[in-house]
Amino acid sequence: MSSAHREPAGDGEWVTLIDGIQCPHRWLIEHTPQLYAAWRDADTPEYRRTVAARILRLAAYAESEPPPEVELPDARAWQAAAERIDRRLTEGPDWPPLASALTRAAATGYEVAVRLPVLAAVAPLPERHPARELHWRLLDDCPAAAGPLPSNEPSTGGPAPVGPPLALPPATGPGGDHAAGPDR
Repeated sequence: MSSAHREPAGDGEWVTLIDGIQCPHRWLIEHTPQLYAAWRDADTPEYRRTVAARILRLAAYAESEPPPEVELPDARAWQAAAERIDRRLTEGPDWPPLASALTRAAATGYEVAVRLPVLAAVAPLPERHPARELHWRLLDDCPAAAGPLPSNEPSTGGPAPVGPPLALPPATGPGGDHAAGPDR
């Protein structure tokens, strides 16, 4: 390992991963410990670069903020409608994603107030995770509910949204092959 890739002395320090791009040491340890270990232990510059690129994609996705012109969905906007269908819909951890999907659906012209009761009546909602089930029904009925909130701004040709996870090639070392492992 070269001196440019030594372990920082303290958590307040920054680590230069690739091409001068730095990431806080603490963030690497808390959010991508296995990828960080794979980066530190990489046997070749190419493998280190591949791992660094994966870390930076995850960091960009995790730490980015929505553009200011997009309002974040407010679960309260749909709470009364959902509670008229089934009070349990708003009580669990599955409610915020359903509320966000409802906001996205409404933004595309989908008639949430009309369609949501119909979707809920297709079959009884399960005892466990009723909001998740209704969310799946909504996505089946309105695929646009799964996408990002639409923006009134024209496309700028900026970076593409984060896609599926990047598969890392195995690194070969003196002890044989080893993989970086999962992201966490």
